[in-house]
Amino acid sequence: MSFSHGTQAPFSSNTMQPVAPFEVAGYRVEPSILRLTGAAGEVRLESKTMQVLVYLVEHAGRVVSRSELEERIWPGRIVTEDAVTNTILKLRRAFRDSARHPHVIETIPKTGYRLIAEVVPCGEANEEGKVSSISTTSKVRGWGQPVVWTTGAFLLLLLFLSVWSYLGKDQPAANRIGSAPGKPAVAILPFENLAADSEQDYFADGITADLITDLSKVSGLLVIAPGSVFAYRDSDAGPRQISSELNVDYVVVGSIQRSGDRLRVNVQLINTSDELTHWGERYETVMNDVFVMQDRLTADVIKALKVELIPVEREILAKRPTAIVVAYDYYLRGLEAHGHRSREQNLSAREHFARAIELDPAFARAYAGLAMTHSREAIDGWTATPSRSLEQAARLAETAAKMDPSLPQVYFISGQANLFRRRHALAIEATQRAIRVDPNYADAYALGAWIMNYAGRADEARTLMDQAMRLNPRPTASYLEVLGEIRFAQGQYDESVVMFDRVLHINPNYMRARMWITAILAYTGAVDRAEWEATELMVLSPGFSISQLEFAFPFKDPRVREALLAGLRKAGLPNE
Repeated sequence: MSFSHGTQAPFSSNTMQPVAPFEVAGYRVEPSILRLTGAAGEVRLESKTMQVLVYLVEHAGRVVSRSELEERIWPGRIVTEDAVTNTILKLRRAFRDSARHPHVIETIPKTGYRLIAEVVPCGEANEEGKVSSISTTSKVRGWGQPVVWTTGAFLLLLLFLSVWSYLGKDQPAANRIGSAPGKPAVAILPFENLAADSEQDYFADGITADLITDLSKVSGLLVIAPGSVFAYRDSDAGPRQISSELNVDYVVVGSIQRSGDRLRVNVQLINTSDELTHWGERYETVMNDVFVMQDRLTADVIKALKVELIPVEREILAKRPTAIVVAYDYYLRGLEAHGHRSREQNLSAREHFARAIELDPAFARAYAGLAMTHSREAIDGWTATPSRSLEQAARLAETAAKMDPSLPQVYFISGQANLFRRRHALAIEATQRAIRVDPNYADAYALGAWIMNYAGRADEARTLMDQAMRLNPRPTASYLEVLGEIRFAQGQYDESVVMFDRVLHINPNYMRARMWITAILAYTGAVDRAEWEATELMVLSPGFSISQLEFAFPFKDPRVREALLAGLRKAGLPNE
């Protein structure tokens, strides 16, 4: 498998024809060669970034939602909450645009993005001598009508961080801590789907995720989290670059071709120091034997890395998730839908997980997946009864844990639920169990850090976040937001502001971070900027009130919570 995928010319989403050059806000855009040219010179855009620009241009003047961009630009692919945000950020940098005072791309809070600059076709012919059709529009200003959230939906959005990203993308690299002594560090890159049917992407993603899950449970390995490795799906980065960015010794690359009942998998283990193949194998099987193939693949990778398994690890890896292949297929489809982070896709994921459970009532992973959908709807404000959703998530997680105690996700959900019941000790115990089961579970370290901070143990929280960011070197905005909260609790207010600035640089609509930075700036006397941030916060959530926040910040030490609330009051935010 080659690491160099070359460049792919963006296509019109409507016509599937190459898009001819055009001008936006005085910049010449050449999609076929991924080039943007302005007065300051030439800028090269990534393929996905150019595709997003083309889509916005084709729908200029109309608000395009995040979910629409995900479905159109990343069809069938799992992307994180920050993937679209980062792509828009790259476009703003290229156009020297501003989120606060946009002249090219306007953010519509809680809704999506709108291209407001004038678009003019250059009139140049494409390879077939025809000019592709690009809509034009006059400049449009204004925020439009604000989205009014219910108090419950707003509160739940504020209560939690966004769920720790399962598949992160395009995030800034954290400071490297170094590989654990004596442990080879490995990154399993997303397997390529070679099937003619792109709808089979979910299957390739699922096989990749399962391999990461299995290898993560081996204490003798350091395995990079999915959130970081899936960022390289469309990248042309070679092993040395990946090693530099993720600090790994090996990368695993592979391809999957599924045709009817037949399955062919090619896998290579590459040493990042010399970019030579350390080991490789081809597996050919039928779908009914997919679990046998996965067992062989996992065992072969472990053997190639010369890692010795302890007895309990052998026992855990010997367990198969289900004996029913069709149930497994529904489970993988559920994971794919869940990763899209939309209300509709979350409901679709729930249906897939429920169908898997119908086919195999003892399928623990499907119960864990179903628990995640209930947790997700509470966290993202997609239900009027969030407490009930969290209770349901906790019950399903408990059911899954009884069936298979080796699933780390069930303890993650338990830790999350106990934190907001102010049961700090039980929440800490749950994350510790998740880490014992899966020593490479980055999200468990991050959640543990969050809980420790609320429990008044900020120094221990920092240590846990260091480990989380070693395992997930390209963390989501959520990880950085946790670091900002920790530094606030330690009284390091300037450092906390810097961290929340990084979060908002990634995602300007991250409301919890906006609220924190407002409070800190006001608390430390930076009143003018605090007032500006407070105004932005009220735009994001017109129904905001301080009285809603009591449950949102389960600090064991009330003095820390009071400092936060005092800053919000000083910023002039409404109490009721």
